[in-house]
Amino acid sequence: MKNPEKITESLSYTFIRTVITATIIAIILYSLHIFPSAGETKVTIFEITWSIAFCILFVGHWLELLFINYIKFFLPKSILALYFLRISYWFLCAAPLVFLMNLIYTLFSHKTGRLFNWWIFGLFYIGIQLFMHAIMQVRFKKSFYNGVY
Repeated sequence: MKNPEKITESLSYTFIRTVITATIIAIILYSLHIFPSAGETKVTIFEITWSIAFCILFVGHWLELLFINYIKFFLPKSILALYFLRISYWFLCAAPLVFLMNLIYTLFSHKTGRLFNWWIFGLFYIGIQLFMHAIMQVRFKKSFYNGVY
């Protein structure tokens, strides 16, 4: 089945937008001291924060496109089922994101350990997605709130 609404965006545009957004988010998170220092330098803490923000935004973008362009066409047409399945998809998307975040943390901090459990981040990631779709809704774009887009 061909997707008449397939979303395409150049890789360079996606990359530039993600770098800018990740930098803004990293500055905010760094200034709020979200990640513990654990003896690391300020530069290392900012690198960890920026890398994690970039990972969530960039990989999350491609996971969203996977759902919008391919997966949703194989799902039932019931709006309630689509809402449930979309939220479940976001929850499950947290697993690869947490794996990457923990890998980044281990590489930069030279310590073993985990930042999050995937299911805790899964709940947080649902909140992130609902917030991002609320922004799209306010901007009168297709979003989760107006038809499980």
